[in-house]
Amino acid sequence: MFHYDNFKLTLFCTAQNMMRVTEEQLQKQLEFYRRYVGCDKVYIEPYRDGETIPEEQLALVIKFFKDNGIEVSGALTTTCNNLTDGDKDKYRMSGTYCYVNKEMRAHLVKTVEYTARHFDEFILDDWFFTMCTCDECRAAKGSRSWEEFRLDLMAEVSENLIIKPAKAVNPNVKVIVKYPNWSEAYQESGYNPAVQRNIFDKIYTGTETRDTAKNDQHLPRYMSYSLVRLMENYAPGRNGGTWFDPYGCNPIEIFAEQAYLSALARGRELTMFNWGDLYRNRVVTPLGLQLAQIDEFLSKAGTPVGTPTYLPPDAQGEDHLEDFLGMAGIPLELVPDFPKDAKSLLLTVQAHKDAGIVAKLTDYVKNGGRAIVTSGFITEALKNGDGIEELTSIRYRGRRFRTNLFRGGGIGGGGDARSAHAVTFPLLEHRNNTTWTLAKAVVGEENYPILFSDHYGKGELITLVVPDEYGLIYGLPEVTLNAFREQFVGDVPYSLTGPGQTSIFAYDNDTFSVYSYIGGLAGGGYGIRVDGRADSIENLTNGMKLFPAPSGMFGGGDVTNFSFFMLSPGDLNFYKINWNEQRHAPKAEFQAMSAPH
Repeated sequence: MFHYDNFKLTLFCTAQNMMRVTEEQLQKQLEFYRRYVGCDKVYIEPYRDGETIPEEQLALVIKFFKDNGIEVSGALTTTCNNLTDGDKDKYRMSGTYCYVNKEMRAHLVKTVEYTARHFDEFILDDWFFTMCTCDECRAAKGSRSWEEFRLDLMAEVSENLIIKPAKAVNPNVKVIVKYPNWSEAYQESGYNPAVQRNIFDKIYTGTETRDTAKNDQHLPRYMSYSLVRLMENYAPGRNGGTWFDPYGCNPIEIFAEQAYLSALARGRELTMFNWGDLYRNRVVTPLGLQLAQIDEFLSKAGTPVGTPTYLPPDAQGEDHLEDFLGMAGIPLELVPDFPKDAKSLLLTVQAHKDAGIVAKLTDYVKNGGRAIVTSGFITEALKNGDGIEELTSIRYRGRRFRTNLFRGGGIGGGGDARSAHAVTFPLLEHRNNTTWTLAKAVVGEENYPILFSDHYGKGELITLVVPDEYGLIYGLPEVTLNAFREQFVGDVPYSLTGPGQTSIFAYDNDTFSVYSYIGGLAGGGYGIRVDGRADSIENLTNGMKLFPAPSGMFGGGDVTNFSFFMLSPGDLNFYKINWNEQRHAPKAEFQAMSAPH
């Protein structure tokens, strides 16, 4: 019987964890996990870093878990250490294989066969990549780029050194490839989800974001949610689960955040790495309570939704910008294919990996779509001469500006607001009354737009000017963040109001969760701006209902405004929107409300 209704709680057992452990020790360790967080499944690896668990010990471990009602699968970490004297001449991070070398290829096949003999399912740890530049690799690469060579190489290795040997030994075996958290760099090291999703039986998602400011991988914590959704869209129904660890998680709540976001993204399994390091570790003890609350919410929630964000396979540029926007309170759904039927979409520089992206964008907007593009996307299109001038009068002449003063759009612009830090932006020029300004930054007696609107055909193009310093995005003033968020109302018919460093996780049955990140603001007042007529917002934890603010219908538009809650970092918050029977005002009534008084 599983501990949770919406996901399995899974633990990864390294070869070193299980090499010499006794049944008595295992029983004591299992009792700890069951008491505090649960244990539905384990992944046991018989080999890692040159060490192999003997068959007798491996059989003992497998039997122990099965006898205790724990589901058992295998695992394999593709590392080896100094197989030959020639190995010393190869620089390979943490002992990763040189996949050109014959002896290493043979060694990999041997470990794959050993694993497949003992398990009907096994997962590859995320060391299944190459960065070797030895003589053999350079000769095999030839005139190709490292990206081209490694993508081809690892697809071949996946097929010939993993899948074929595994299924030859055990025709029933299912093999899972785990993708690491550094998704912007996959292609440089051979990870190839667009191809490998058709080679492996399942894929898996690494959600280890850790402490962003200290970690050298530069991964915003929203990625623990967004990457799960991207991988689900690569292989619908075959994204087996998520994987996170406690390393570099200070304060300890950052470890828990990985679990929260992995669960909210509807990860099928939450795998904690690893059994030995987490045993009697204080990061584990509070987790069961929080996961139980999330599990209860997920039983009421639908399928995750957000503005589709097109990230073509093997793309780079504006790395993880979408995740910083997610931490600014914008719900996103990452997709590897152009979402031509979406109500709205987001394009960053990465979309230019698709050579036909501007033509697709033009058709999308012309036919009534609402596209939000970043300043990086626009400047890249202008540089490439792709015809973006058809949609907008925006031009980039190479100038930049820096400020901490902001205001709204229009002639008046509303009141001024300041960010705690000065922020640097590209200065985009535009022609008055062809392109309109929705939000501005102020420098001296001049103001520069940071949010533009262009109408084209039946649709609209929104240009979001992005700061050079992505980590300052969610520190922009509320007036600016709210203007940004309002542009993303489409697939999600509401937007967050309030400070940044807070995410909203939306589902297709009008349920949502709001989470403020550890290390962010000390707390703050938030609200929801609903596109349409809502009667109330229900707190799904305590059943209390929140009603529209006195100015709930404002600005002459069909909008309901809720200004209602305080958030503290680390708190879990779950809500549902209850709609008015007449969700949107009839056109005549809308016009009457919009008329000046």
